[in-house]
Amino acid sequence: MRLSNLSIALGLFTVSLISSCKKEEADPCDNVVCLNGGSCNSGACSCATGYEGATCATEVRAKFIGQYNGTLSCPGVNGTVNMTITNSAAGINTIVFNDGADTWTGTVSGSSLNIPTQTLGGGATISGSGQLAGLILTLNFNLGGSTCTYSGTKQ
Repeated sequence: MRLSNLSIALGLFTVSLISSCKKEEADPCDNVVCLNGGSCNSGACSCATGYEGATCATEVRAKFIGQYNGTLSCPGVNGTVNMTITNSAAGINTIVFNDGADTWTGTVSGSSLNIPTQTLGGGATISGSGQLAGLILTLNFNLGGSTCTYSGTKQ
């Protein structure tokens, strides 16, 4: 009986010793740096709103910023329009449009944008949406009750 108890104790000790020698798996986020409030999940960054990229270093709106040359089409008004888009101090995902006559704001998400309803300098309202595909910006908006489109190429 004594030998049997000793064998059981020795067996439990051996199992305990072997299980305590297991190597812990490396944390996939150990060497991952996520910027601008991003967090690491399973080795990849999940970016805070307004940021994108492998390390969340890029503002989503950055791809929209610049000068566009394009065509405006509204009932009774068609022509070439040079539009400038700049950063807005209103928020990390907000941009400012300037077509040389009016200025308005929009918010970006990925390669899409939203133009919330707002009043322009002359009293007309504008609202709509848009998309950036490569260097081509397309806007579909309502301007003072008229449905308009703009398609411009980033310079």
